[in-house]
Amino acid sequence: MKNYLLKTTVCVALITAGLPGTHAADDRAREAIVGDALLNNNGYRLLETITTRFGARMAGTDGNTRSMDFLEEQLISLGIATRRDTYTIPGWRRLSDQVTLLGSPERPLRAAALGYVGQHKPFEAEVTFIASSEIDDLDPDACRGKVGLVAPNVRFSQQEYKRLFDESGLRGILLINRVSGGQLLARVANQDGITPPFPIYSITVEDGRRMQRRLESGRRVQVRIETNSGPGELTVDNLAAILPGTSGQRIVVGGHFDSWDLGQGAMDNGLGVAQLYDTARLLQAHSRQNAHTIEIVWFNAEEWGLWGSRDYVARHDLTNVRAMLNLDMVGRPIAVNAMGFDELVPLLSVFSEGLGSLEFEKKVANKTWLGSDHHSFILRGIPSITINGPIDPEDVRYYHDFADTFDKIDPEMLGRASAIIALLTCELANDTSSDIRRYNEEEIAALFRKAGLEERMRKAGKWPFASDSDSDSDSVSNE
Repeated sequence: MKNYLLKTTVCVALITAGLPGTHAADDRAREAIVGDALLNNNGYRLLETITTRFGARMAGTDGNTRSMDFLEEQLISLGIATRRDTYTIPGWRRLSDQVTLLGSPERPLRAAALGYVGQHKPFEAEVTFIASSEIDDLDPDACRGKVGLVAPNVRFSQQEYKRLFDESGLRGILLINRVSGGQLLARVANQDGITPPFPIYSITVEDGRRMQRRLESGRRVQVRIETNSGPGELTVDNLAAILPGTSGQRIVVGGHFDSWDLGQGAMDNGLGVAQLYDTARLLQAHSRQNAHTIEIVWFNAEEWGLWGSRDYVARHDLTNVRAMLNLDMVGRPIAVNAMGFDELVPLLSVFSEGLGSLEFEKKVANKTWLGSDHHSFILRGIPSITINGPIDPEDVRYYHDFADTFDKIDPEMLGRASAIIALLTCELANDTSSDIRRYNEEEIAALFRKAGLEERMRKAGKWPFASDSDSDSDSVSNE
């Protein structure tokens, strides 16, 4: 224990020695934040409690509600003001679903229905293999009345699923996972709450490849599918913690609260839940006087289509939001990402260079990506930041599945990340001189084009920068 404390003390000294500060009080606050984060690591203990006591946090479930209630109680006990925003989403409930490989003997597959898939009567059908996303290349006569076994990494939009049903006559889809070892990838069929025209399931690599080999050898493969899960409107909450500032501007620091139901959601996004909590706790304890108000937000129902952040940007006046920091599965930080907002790079570069022994390995990145809550803010032109923080590949392979559990969380990794995140939040909340600004629509479109995302967004019907004829209500799976 003495060695651990000595190492931690040296680490804190190295970090704080390199941090930019305007006066001694600032340096003392930074040192206190880092030391408290590393030595006490309260976020780790909070995550242990909610995953052990309440389990998964799928939106609309008891685990989600009870975990959020517990989190809010902890914030209030620290003297932090909280707010709940309640909204309705096109939710979904998982019940008993099954895909069975027919033959001698029959064998149930390890499979999970995708979110928004609707209930249907059990049916049996032959299987046909689909190797690419080029629907025009499919032979309708070879597909009609069958279930499509889809190769890993082939992705279809909601509109394409409709084409597979209407034009090719498919009765269902089995999506082979990308990761071996009996793993599934829980996800939604689309981001808009639309019930797809047929059942869609995630299945394991091993089951999928076995069926593929049998088909390629000319043998007949047949499955029985029974789905009792189905969509239904749900009411959920976002939770916000507010640390008041003096400037009239605010910084939003957020991450999604919900998880999938197959595991505990410890990595995705229990890490973010814990890091947000510790950021609120650390700043409340060591940096109460800040220029800008800090609003720490746990967004709900991200896994089902970014519903929480979409509600936030629609509900609240954003004119005084200076920047947004999103935490989604941040493991061991190696870079901070300006997400295409060039004006953020100087600020983030100075911050990275001032981290002492925790300086980022790859410094500053500057390229946006899709699929998490920062996207809702970028669409409004708000400068947004993420952190590149890899998780051990042997652990992260289980995300969205049964083994996303607390035992995968490295306490040292979580404590270091929480310290850095709290320091970055403090830096953003007291920066009054950087030339960061809101982007206009043309600049936002250019940001996405530079990141090579226009084609994917157009395919998804999520490109809002052209005429109405260029977009539709289609959407892609949120992975």
